[in-house]
Amino acid sequence: MKVSNELLEQMQYELMLLSRYQLRPYYYEGPMLERSAYVLLNRLERVEPMTLKELSRALGLDTSTIHRQVGGLLRHGYVCYAASSPSQVARRITWTESGREALIAARTLYKEGLDRVVGDWSAEKQTRFMELLRAFNQDVERLEETPWPRAEP
Repeated sequence: MKVSNELLEQMQYELMLLSRYQLRPYYYEGPMLERSAYVLLNRLERVEPMTLKELSRALGLDTSTIHRQVGGLLRHGYVCYAASSPSQVARRITWTESGREALIAARTLYKEGLDRVVGDWSAEKQTRFMELLRAFNQDVERLEETPWPRAEP
């Protein structure tokens, strides 16, 4: 089915707005993971250690950007190089306990912020919204051939 230009215009605008909201609770002013660090750590949480090239492909970013992001995470102690076998040439990145703690702290704050928005919605509306978000993301992943690991619902 063809989507009207007007509806596409509205969708792209709403997605732009969605992408700018971090849903951080208004009262929280402490340090938080940057969005890029949050995304990268979320990816590493669900998979085996990855090379920079694999991370680049998975996140749809050029290698220099990934190298810069990983460098920052290494300096903060949120990721490290995973132990590898002598036959492996490329070093693999994995998360550290500090990275795990930072990810959990950020996720908790994001969930609190999200709850402020959808907490008054009916359970049906909350579920429908989540299902539409998942379907949208999975269709993008399918088209870009970059599926993300998910926990079973």
